[in-house]
Amino acid sequence: MNISPAYIGQGGVNSQMVTRNVCPVVLAGGLSSRMGRDKALLKLPDGETLLSRSQTLLERLEPPVGVRFSPVLISGNRTGGIPDRVSRAGPLGGLQAIARLLTEEEQDGGSSCDAMLVIPVDMPLLSPALLRQLCLAGREVEQAVCFGDFYLPCWLPLTPRCRHYLDAAAMGNAVASMRALFGYVGCMQLAVPEGDWHLNVNRPQDFERLNL
Repeated sequence: MNISPAYIGQGGVNSQMVTRNVCPVVLAGGLSSRMGRDKALLKLPDGETLLSRSQTLLERLEPPVGVRFSPVLISGNRTGGIPDRVSRAGPLGGLQAIARLLTEEEQDGGSSCDAMLVIPVDMPLLSPALLRQLCLAGREVEQAVCFGDFYLPCWLPLTPRCRHYLDAAAMGNAVASMRALFGYVGCMQLAVPEGDWHLNVNRPQDFERLNL
């Protein structure tokens, strides 16, 4: 059955805050076709790779009150990563594979995951303050949270509705885009912060600019 996305709206705030079990996720399963090589392994001036920078950012992030982090998960067919279950399904394919894994772990008696805090591997200028801002908003709503029309990084609640859309998108039965997903589950769009935090390293010239 095909799924049509709804409009992205602001949504309401829960009247009573509860602690959210949150899984931090690095999306690193792309083909890097525009870069011409695996961009996750590109080295920054300090010697860190884009992947290690992203993973360290999430591992060292201090959760705000009302948020409990589980270990960081990395999408993609790489050492320590979670391979997509459906090939060439884009970012939603990576999220679907992680959501399925978390569901299986819950069914086997593991802890539940209420939401994912998702960052892309190719956005090295993200700061802990920005991610904490997403968490502060996300802990109080039942919707996705992002900055304006920048759909990554994001807070993504792992509701049955969200899991259903991820499965449908991975199988080609729904629009496989972050915008469409957010339209379906609802999204709180925060004011866009100033600065170059949203710089994507997609092409060689992007990486050269970052290393200036």
